[in-house]
Amino acid sequence: MKKTMLVLRYVFAVILLLFGAIGTYAMLTEGYNPQSEGILLFGKTFRDLHNAIMVSYLGVFVRLSQLFVGILLLTKKYWWIGLLFYLPFAVNIFLIHVIHDNPPVHPGFFASGMVVSILNFILVFYETGRLKQLVVHSQSK
Repeated sequence: MKKTMLVLRYVFAVILLLFGAIGTYAMLTEGYNPQSEGILLFGKTFRDLHNAIMVSYLGVFVRLSQLFVGILLLTKKYWWIGLLFYLPFAVNIFLIHVIHDNPPVHPGFFASGMVVSILNFILVFYETGRLKQLVVHSQSK
């Protein structure tokens, strides 16, 4: 089980590094272009929501966070910090795709969102023992 989780962690790191690098490179070289992500294929509501996120400062923050978390996941000592840091992003991506992109209007985009979310959820669930140490328990008498 431990080797499986290690493989999942590295797969997750590579996916985040690829998404972050490709998105950051595209934004730096050509600016944000909705057509480069195939947004014109999506329904109006989801397209508007996605464009609003990616055009704002959140788009830059998401892409740079993916790079940061991908690098953290490749370390031996601090990789679990990357999991915790990316957890709010994963929850947000999951809920946006389940609520606003239902039924999926673009299977590849839906699948990529689900993969990064579910991989993060699985790895966080597997590491609950380590993460419980971060919770402060008050000692009441």
